[in-house]
Amino acid sequence: MKKLLVCLLASALLIGTVITTAEAATKQITFAKGKTGTSVSGKVKGNEDVDYQIRASAGQTMIVDMKASKGAAYFNVLPPGSTGEAIFVDSSEGNHFKAELPSDGIYTIRIYLMGGAKDSDKPVNYTLKVSIPASGKSSSAGKANSETAAAEKACLAAVAKQVGVSNNKLSVIGTQGSQAGINVQIKVPDATAPWDCLSDKKGNVQGVKFTGSEGAM
Repeated sequence: MKKLLVCLLASALLIGTVITTAEAATKQITFAKGKTGTSVSGKVKGNEDVDYQIRASAGQTMIVDMKASKGAAYFNVLPPGSTGEAIFVDSSEGNHFKAELPSDGIYTIRIYLMGGAKDSDKPVNYTLKVSIPASGKSSSAGKANSETAAAEKACLAAVAKQVGVSNNKLSVIGTQGSQAGINVQIKVPDATAPWDCLSDKKGNVQGVKFTGSEGAM
């Protein structure tokens, strides 16, 4: 009986340690009053990712830069509702991110290792700088949002009809204007890649397509 109690206690302590580690891997980013940016430092090692979450609005510009003690440390930027899909991948696009955000919600900056640094399981130090500069173009941003709203709504309906899923289970993960119209990227539950939809500003959908392999839909 004594051995059983010891084993149960050890198991409980082990579970508590795992839960604590998982929670510690996600951190919140907030700006001090009157500030539009901040800098945070930390360590990442092995297969462990470190997530920083920040709430932002559509139309705001976010800037992210990172410096690490080894060149094999990278970061991705994930949009609200993402299960891994990124709007920026440091390892292929460089260590500087600056873009107008496509939607309201919580964005995740995920820091991770690759190559020998990941395999060595040794901690890598990093410093992350995040800013969302104040903009005097709120009226133009509001206009842009209203112009894309109809396209996003129409595209959500079009993709929902195509895949046979309710609209409220889909989410917009990116919107980009072009001469051809407004391209809307939509996340579908359990899909291995986003869906692309092309619409005009009035919500007239010109086509939808799956961006991944059709066999993986």
